[in-house]
Order: sequence, then C-alpha cells, then structure tokens
Amino acid sequence: MEDEGKPVWAPHPADGFQLGMIVDIGADTLSIEPLNQRGKTFLAPMSQVFPAEEDVNKHVEDNCTLMYLNEATLLNNVSVRYNKDHIYTYVANILIAVNPYYDIPKLYGPDAIKSYKGKSLGTLPPHVFAIADKAYRDMKVLKMSQSIIVSGESGAGKTENTKFVLRYLTTTYGTGQDIDERIVEANPLLEAFGNAKTVRNNNSSRFGKFVEIHFNEKNVVVGGFVSHYLLEKSRICMQSNDERNYHIFYRLCAGASEDIKKKLHLDSPDSFRYLNRGCTRYFASKDADKQIMQNRKSPEEKFGVKCLAQGHNDILTAVGFEPVTS
Repeated sequence: MEDEGKPVWAPHPADGFQLGMIVDIGADTLSIEPLNQRGKTFLAPMSQVFPAEEDVNKHVEDNCTLMYLNEATLLNNVSVRYNKDHIYTYVANILIAVNPYYDIPKLYGPDAIKSYKGKSLGTLPPHVFAIADKAYRDMKVLKMSQSIIVSGESGAGKTENTKFVLRYLTTTYGTGQDIDERIVEANPLLEAFGNAKTVRNNNSSRFGKFVEIHFNEKNVVVGGFVSHYLLEKSRICMQSNDERNYHIFYRLCAGASEDIKKKLHLDSPDSFRYLNRGCTRYFASKDADKQIMQNRKSPEEKFGVKCLAQGHNDILTAVGFEPVTS
C-alpha cells in the first residue's frame, strides 16, 4: 500500500489524463480520487495509470529529464510549455512541435537564425533550427548525407516547419546568391498545385514530397531538388462542401490580369464545375480582399462570409500573375 496517497495520472474521457490520488489498490484496478473532485472516486486499469511529477506545473526542455517519463507526463510537459508559447520540446534528439496557430514574435527571425548556428542540441531552447543545424554539422563531420523526417497529422505544422528548415540552411550556410532564394521560393509554387483547404487545415499538403538540399565540397548550399508523389488526384474532380480544390485554381480566378482572364475565360470559382461543388471562398486578409474585384468573388463572400488567410493568400500569391488593384 506504499503507493496510496501518491499523485498519479489517470485516464480521462475528454482530456486524456487527469491528476488524482490512489486511495485503494485492487487486483487489476486502482481506485482514484481526482484532485479537482474531492470525495469522488473511480476505478482505472493499472496499465493506464502513471506516476506524476511532484510539481506538474514545472516544465523541462527535454522530456527525457523528467523523473517519470510516460505518456501522461510527456503530454503534460508539452501542454505546460505550449501554454507558455514554448511550442518546441525535445525527446532526446527528436523534436516535438505543437502548432500555435498564430505567429510568435521573434521565434523565427534573423537573430534566432544566427543564435543557433554551430550550437549543440540542448545548448539553447528546443527549436527546429537546432535540428537543422545538427543535421548540417553531422553531414560535415561524418561526410554522409543526413535526413530530417517531418511527420504529423493534418494541421500539425509539417509544411511550415519544412520551410523553416530550408530557410535556416540557405540563410546560414548558403552562398548569399540567387540560388538560396530560389530554393525557398519553390515552396509556394508546389503549394499552389499540391495544397488545398480541408476541414481541418486551410493549407493542407495533399501530396508527399522529398526535399533535397545539395552542398558542395566546401559544405555550402549550391542547389536543391524536390521529388513529389502520391498527389490526391480525386480532389481535382470532387470536393466536400467545406473543402476546396487546389489553391492554383482560386489564385488564377482572384489574381490574374484582365488579359489572362479573358484568354483563359476566367470568372468566379462558382462558374466552374470542378470548383463549385466545394467551398468557393478565397483566402484573403482584409487589405488583400479589397484588391479582388467583386465579379470574381463567390456569392458567399459578397454576403460577408470570408476565409481569413492562414499562411497564404490567394490574391497576393497568384503564381505568375500580378495582383489586381482596385
């Protein structure tokens, strides 16, 4: 009975885990009293109850330094850090990133890029720049190609973090010439033809990609290559009510010049069968929305229903076309 009275993490149907105390130990179950519901108890399987840290509000940069490392303590540590705008957390040399869905000031600025150059993991707070620099230094020392795997569910931030890796490597170890910017600017082009609005994510990548950054014998960026595969082709023909086709179609409708518009017979997205069975609203900030002519907008937008831009903008990123001015 020595475990009785100790704080533990027990299953919770909505939050995943809740903090409680062990009040009784059975053969296969534990009787738990939630700390926020004194006097009430519930039974939980022993295999789903985990020991908690003494101070659950304290956070660490590396989950491996927790006294008790388990599913519950890891999630709690990441949650506490997230609420303090620390969206990155290590598990040894693995980086956990939680999408904040808003811009955190100075997190990716020039000063942050400079500070991580040549620094070992753990020297500075967890960051995607640290992972990029570690891969570069390992390539340089071991003289072997290195890979960074970016994985997660839709909306987790895979696309954005990949951009940050590319930006860091080209800025820190690039030539300072046009090739650096061309590598980074290839992403908007790929996104235009391969990204779309889904129910969960306004800029969801609907294809897989393998990005290569090429270095010369002096370990300086000299080029890149992107392999893309498994494009979701069915989206071109059909989308659900709250989803869109690929961004390029809406960007053409929103941002093409009048000459291109007439040549390609462009109009509002509602005019096209491959677009009008899904969401036909544009992504635009308030300022950009003013640049889109009324006859190019869907009826939903004319009645005030708009999609706020999140990470991209249909009117300002219409590939190859000048934005229309009002």
